[in-house]
Formats: sequence, C-alpha cells, structure tokens
Amino acid sequence: MTDVLTDEELNKALEGLQIWGIKTGKLATRVEFENYKETVFFANAVFSLAEEKFHHSEVTVQYGAVEIDLCSHEGESVTRKDINMAEKIEKRLGKMN
Repeated sequence: MTDVLTDEELNKALEGLQIWGIKTGKLATRVEFENYKETVFFANAVFSLAEEKFHHSEVTVQYGAVEIDLCSHEGESVTRKDINMAEKIEKRLGKMN
C-alpha cells in the first residue's frame, strides 16, 4: 500500500491545509461558488490535475459547489499522495480567486 499516514502525520498535514478535513476516513472539502460557471471551471481544473498526477479523486459537482474526497482506493486511507493533491487543489483555487 502507498505511504498511509499515521494519525499524527495526518493531523500535522492538516495544519498546513486551509480547506480540508477528514470525513469518513477520507480527506474531504466542499468549495462553494457564486455561480455555475465558476463551479464548473474549478471542477475542470481539479479533473485536469487528477489526470496530470494520475490521482483520480471523487468529485461531486453541484450548482454552486464542488465536493472532493481524496483517499487511497486500495485501503480507504489517506496517504502522502492525497495531501500533495490537496495542496495542489488549494493552490489552483487560490489562482482562481
């Protein structure tokens, strides 16, 4: 399995993230937008990052919101790869604002 984080490592990593938390064993976030166009633009940016990094997140697109879950699909655990992806998503979101 890929570098599963211990609880201590995960808590430390979460300190460096702005919009993420743990939900049902996964790194999760919900980002809200004022309109559908911004929502879809952000979702597409996440999809592009997922393809680029070969890390396919669970993404739910709603009118005005995008929900993202990150975890290792092998063991439903959070890994360093998930944290790295979360950091890249936050960075991309920052460029949009």
